[in-house]
Amino acid sequence: MSKILLVDDDTATNFYNKYILKKNNIDYEIITRDNGLSALEYIKNNSFPKYIFLDINMPIMDGIQFLEEAKKWAKEELEKVKVFVMMSVSLPEEKLKKLQTIQKIEILNKKVLTDMDINTIF
Repeated sequence: MSKILLVDDDTATNFYNKYILKKNNIDYEIITRDNGLSALEYIKNNSFPKYIFLDINMPIMDGIQFLEEAKKWAKEELEKVKVFVMMSVSLPEEKLKKLQTIQKIEILNKKVLTDMDINTIF
């Protein structure tokens, strides 16, 4: 079964995004992690997900660090993953450029998914 990885330090955000995915009958295994290090450990011990919904500002390991580390040891696998960066505040231009050099991403300027997002993505 294909997987979706939700990575956000806010438990309520992960809970809601998982709920909205299930409500829209997205037939993927949904895994949640609360920081980049935990997400990195998950993908090292399991297969890569098809989609990653990633917060940037998190404790322990942020989203940029997560992508940098994943790319170091699994560049080809990471390039097959669709990464959505979810944020409620704007990132400085240098961080956006850095993200784009690490991985092809799509920016969602919000922290929670909507039915319309689900219909567009899936």
